[in-house]
Amino acid sequence: MELVDKLNNKRQSLNKTAERQEKVDGEYRQSVHTWIMNSKGEFLIQKRSPNKKNFPNMWSQTGGAVDAGETTFQAALRECKEELGISFDPANIEFMLSFKRKYDFVDVWLIKQDIDISDIVLQKEEVSDVKWATVDEIRDLMKAGKLAKSIDIYFDMFLELISYPF
Repeated sequence: MELVDKLNNKRQSLNKTAERQEKVDGEYRQSVHTWIMNSKGEFLIQKRSPNKKNFPNMWSQTGGAVDAGETTFQAALRECKEELGISFDPANIEFMLSFKRKYDFVDVWLIKQDIDISDIVLQKEEVSDVKWATVDEIRDLMKAGKLAKSIDIYFDMFLELISYPF
């Protein structure tokens, strides 16, 4: 059972936890989207497992729910370790933006680090494949309906905030 902290619509603690899947109008949890960018300006994207409830077999960034008592910074690094088997240097992660959905607040993080895909160990329950993709390739996946829809709402803003090169 995964527990998350519950927040109000001002992102203030309600001083309670709940199961991750519990959805109550007026209550929110925190989630993270973590993008990994290499020195070529490509992004590491992952194909979601066919068993996933939301967006099965679609390409996405690394991410997930923030556990109870955890910061979004900690969650971003943890999700990368869990889903990809990779530990990242905390100095290489940068907060980019935040947005609100019906039941959660999503913080978007960027990790600038070169990694070798052969070093990745996939969490099979979550991820079925990974690849490096250019912005154009990501946009093509978006147009073809093969990219998780939650990315559409902020991708252009995210790209505007990135400083090149690293």
